[in-house]
Amino acid sequence: MPHTYTNGIVTFYEDAGDGPIVVLIHGYGGDLRLWDGQVTPLREADFRVIRYDIRGHGRSMIAPDGYTYENYSADLRDLLDRLNVERPASESLSIGEAHLVGLSMGGGIALQFALDHAERVLSLTLVDSVLPGYSYADDTTAHFQRFMEAVRSDGPRAAIDNVWLRHPFFDGVRRHPDQYEAVRQILLAFQAPDMRENARPEDYRSDIVDRLPEIRAPTFVIAGENDIPDFRLIADVLAENIPEARQSIVEDCWHLPPNEKPKEFNELLISFLRAHVPVSQ
Repeated sequence: MPHTYTNGIVTFYEDAGDGPIVVLIHGYGGDLRLWDGQVTPLREADFRVIRYDIRGHGRSMIAPDGYTYENYSADLRDLLDRLNVERPASESLSIGEAHLVGLSMGGGIALQFALDHAERVLSLTLVDSVLPGYSYADDTTAHFQRFMEAVRSDGPRAAIDNVWLRHPFFDGVRRHPDQYEAVRQILLAFQAPDMRENARPEDYRSDIVDRLPEIRAPTFVIAGENDIPDFRLIADVLAENIPEARQSIVEDCWHLPPNEKPKEFNELLISFLRAHVPVSQ
């Protein structure tokens, strides 16, 4: 199994294909399987596809603490530094530049990485992305709080089934039973370690929301037409505050375009990536 050490933890990843590198960063509670519908189309479009499980998710290490965007960014940095260890000796061990594609929480990680390591980002694709430092509406904040309380009182599996999966985030996939059950099974394996006591500093607050104008990577903001107002507003904020960002809305779609509308999403993504492949590649 492909694991490597990153920033003090063990990270699980998959690496397929050749060509310009695209890193797929999944959303909260999921794992790299949320990108199953993107790997083959990206490979067929001549991209090398790297996807991994964020710390505390999937088959990556459940660390006792460290669940901050700065740590998530450092995890990705170290992953890119080590990825070529199993590839031909003629290749550098460190991956210099990559296209980053982040879904929901994964978008927040991509944003942090673009601020920390701007020289290593060929482009950003932010899909129904979170915006660390943004103040969510009362009902969204209350949902997050209910989930945390349920994790601590009932355990993560019950909290995911009875609280997290009841949110409108999942209304799109809920329309398709097989699709919904696949997403549900991925989420039910999540242990929610970031919801435990002392998982992150109590006063932790990201400054990403204030630093969007610093981002210089070509940026594509994608949002589901029917996502909750917070995430539609975040998409607008990202598109308006990241220099020269472009935005696209996926019709009849909620929070998970790669899963709900894979054909439409893949066409949008591949078109954008091809437009930003360096000439040397």
